[in-house]
Amino acid sequence: MDATSSPVRVLAVVGPAVDRERLVDALSPLSVSVAGSVEAVGRRAADERVDCVVLATDRLADVEAVHGAIAVPLVVVVPPDGDLSAAAARDAGAADVVPVVDSNLFERLPARVESAVAWRRRGAAAASEITEDLKEQAIDEAPVGITVADCSLPDRPLVYVNEAFETMTGYSADAALGRNCRYLQGPNTDPERVAELRRAIEAEESASVELLNYRANGETFWNRVDVAPLSGPDGEVTHYVGFQTDITERVRAEAAAERYAAGVDEERARLQTLVEHIEGLLGDVTSALVRAESRRELEAAVCDRVTAAGSFDCAWVGHCDLSPAVIVPNERAGADTGFLDDLEIDRSDPDDPTARAAETRTVQSATVGEGGVSAEPVVPFDSAIAVPLVHRETLYGVLTVYTDAAELDEQVRVVFGTLGRAVGAAIDAFESRRSLLSDERLELEIEVRDETQPLVRLAVAGACALDYEGAISHDDGTLSLFVSTDPPTDGLADVEADVDGDGDFPGVAGVTRLPRGDGVGLYEVVFDAGSLTHLVADAGGRLRGLEADRDGCRFTAVVPDRGAGRALLDDLSGAAAGVELRAVRERSAPPRTGRGFAAEVNAALTDRQQTALQLAHLGGFFEWPHAVTGDELAAAMDVSRATFHQHLRAAQRKLVTGFFEEGTR
Repeated sequence: MDATSSPVRVLAVVGPAVDRERLVDALSPLSVSVAGSVEAVGRRAADERVDCVVLATDRLADVEAVHGAIAVPLVVVVPPDGDLSAAAARDAGAADVVPVVDSNLFERLPARVESAVAWRRRGAAAASEITEDLKEQAIDEAPVGITVADCSLPDRPLVYVNEAFETMTGYSADAALGRNCRYLQGPNTDPERVAELRRAIEAEESASVELLNYRANGETFWNRVDVAPLSGPDGEVTHYVGFQTDITERVRAEAAAERYAAGVDEERARLQTLVEHIEGLLGDVTSALVRAESRRELEAAVCDRVTAAGSFDCAWVGHCDLSPAVIVPNERAGADTGFLDDLEIDRSDPDDPTARAAETRTVQSATVGEGGVSAEPVVPFDSAIAVPLVHRETLYGVLTVYTDAAELDEQVRVVFGTLGRAVGAAIDAFESRRSLLSDERLELEIEVRDETQPLVRLAVAGACALDYEGAISHDDGTLSLFVSTDPPTDGLADVEADVDGDGDFPGVAGVTRLPRGDGVGLYEVVFDAGSLTHLVADAGGRLRGLEADRDGCRFTAVVPDRGAGRALLDDLSGAAAGVELRAVRERSAPPRTGRGFAAEVNAALTDRQQTALQLAHLGGFFEWPHAVTGDELAAAMDVSRATFHQHLRAAQRKLVTGFFEEGTR
C-alpha cells in the first residue's frame, strides 16, 4: 500500500444511489471509515486526519458541500443512471471521478484513491523532477516527427530532427539538417497549401496544412504539418518547431469513401437512364431510394413503384442476409397477393427462380409451368423475374416480380439487375446506420436437428419435451438452464444420478429436480462452456424461449443486430448439425434504465404493498436477525400481522417477477 509513504486513510460517504456495502468492501484494502451524512464530513475528516474523502452521490450539491468542507482530495463515485456528470463533478472540485459501470464494478477504486493522495503528497515534487534531459529524451522519442528550423540562418534550415522524422521520411539526420524542409515536396505537392504554410511563417504565425510529401526513396505519403514560432528573450522569433504526422491511411480512407459515394451516384444515374428506356415501368424507383428513411420503407416503396407502373402485377421482397433455409415475403405490393401468405421458397430448390437468384446472385426469370415458378401455392401469373439485392459481398434479399407477360426480354433483366444493385447499396447504408443508432433488435427463430445435442439426449432419456423457464451464467463459465416438463417425468429424474459431464451427456455437468408448487416438473441443467446457450450469450444475445424433444431443439434468440445474428448462426453451424434459421423478426427494445425498471415495478404495486415493502426495508426487517418484527410493522400500518405479511409477500413476488422478466427482454 503505497500512496507513497504511509497507509492511506479514507472517509467514505455513501448516498442512496450507490450500494453502500459493495463500495465499502471495495475500499477494504485501505484504512476506511464511514460518515453518516454529508454534513459530518468536514469535522470527521479533520478529527480522523484522513488522507482522502470518497463521496458516492448523484447530487452536484453534495460534491460542492464536501469539497468546501475538507482540505484533502475528494474522489467522487457517480452512479450510472444519475444526473451528475463526471465533468460537473470535476468542475465542483473532485480530484477524480469514478463512474460505476459493468466494466469496473469498483475494483479500480482503491488505486484511484491512492493516485489522488499520492499526487497531493508528491505531485509538485514529481513535476519539478522533469529535467531538461528528460524533456529532450521525450522529444527525441516522440511517436510523431519533430523538427526545429533556425530563423536566423538563410532559408530557415533544419537544425534538429527526431528519430520519428527520420523513420517517416527515410532521410537520416545528416541528410536532413542544414536544408529547408521543402525537400520533402515533389511534383504533385499542392502549391497553394505550400504557399499557405509559407505565408504563416513569414507572418510569424502558427499554421497547420496537409501536404503530399515524398520519402527519400521517392514514395509519396500524406503529411500533416503543424508549425509554431518560438521566441527568444527579446520576443523575436528565433526558431520554428514543426510536428509531422503521417496521415496517409486516413487520406486514403477518405478518398475511398468519396469514390464509393461517387460510385453510388453513378449507379443511381445509370439506373435512371435504363429505367427511362422502358416506357415508365420504373420511372420513380430512384426517388424511392432517395426518400426512404428505413430498410422496410425502402423495400415497400420499391414493390409499390414496380407494380404501379402497370406492366408488373405483383412484387415482393424476401430477406436473405441471415441465410434462412426458406425465403418468405417480407414486403409486398400489387394485385392478387393472397397466395403470398403461405409462400415459402426452399433456398436449395434449383428449379425456383427466387432460389436460383439467391444462389447465383444474378437475375433469374421463368415462365409458370416451364421455368419452375412455384406451383404450391398456385401462382396466378404467367411469368416471374427474381432480382438479387446485393451490395459488395452481401446478399440482402431477393425482389421477385410477377407479370402476365408471356416472356421477359433482356432489357427488362438489365434494368432489374441495376435496380437490385442500387437497392442493395441503399439497404447496406440503412443497416450500417441502424447498427450505430437504432434501438431495434433482431429476434431469430432457430431450429437445431441434431440428435447428439445434450438437450435432445435429455429429452429422449426422459421421454418428454423440455420447455425453457430461464437461464443463469456462473462465474466459473458454466451456465444453468431451467427447463420444465408437464407433467413431471420419472425418466428425467432418473437421469440426475447419471450425469457427470461425459458419457451419454457430454457437456452437461448436472441435472437437478427443483421444487415447484403447480405440479409441473422443474429441472436445472448445468452446462459446461461451449454449449449452444453459451454461444447465444457470446454473440451478445438472449434466449427468449426454447423447447427440446426427440426431434431436436427450437429456440428464439434476441441479438443486437444482423452482424451479431450472422456470427451466431456461423457459431451454431460449427457446433451442431442441422442448424436452420426459421424466421427473422425486428423488435424495438430500447434498454431500460434502473430508474425505468423501478418505475415499472412501483406501478405494479398497490399502495399497501408499497408501504409494507418500504417499511420493511427502512425498518431493517430484511436484516438478520430482524431489526424489527412483523408485529411492529403491522402495528405501524394499523393492520393485522397476517395482513401485513400478505401485502409484503405480494410486493416481493412482483419485485422478483419484474427482475427475472427483465432478463428476458
